[in-house]
Amino acid sequence: MTAQKTAVIKAFREAGPTHPTAEIIYELAKKYLPSIALGTVYRNLTKMAEKGEIIRIPIPDAPDRFDIDISDHMHIVCINCGKIYDVEERDVKVEVEGLPEGAKLVRFDIMAKCLCAECNGKSKN
Repeated sequence: MTAQKTAVIKAFREAGPTHPTAEIIYELAKKYLPSIALGTVYRNLTKMAEKGEIIRIPIPDAPDRFDIDISDHMHIVCINCGKIYDVEERDVKVEVEGLPEGAKLVRFDIMAKCLCAECNGKSKN
């Protein structure tokens, strides 16, 4: 494993379950490898996502977020503050009609949007 990838992984661990952007990973990775470049972080994140080592979470009109938890789960994003929450797939029920005959649904991706408790409380005031 390269020093750059090691720094990116350490940055993910430091960020915790926050679904960081590449820029956040970059800022944290500089603690472990001060010479790391933002482009290097992006390349490592792209490669890791392509290999299934992390999940890329595309957010409309905002930077992509990344998740080191690759277990089967979905995400809900607050439309006000942008915080992302994990939701276990077993807690979501979806019926899909119209699959081609003989096809088997293997996975689906849904980006649900919410108003988190903190933002919801602010909007009531």
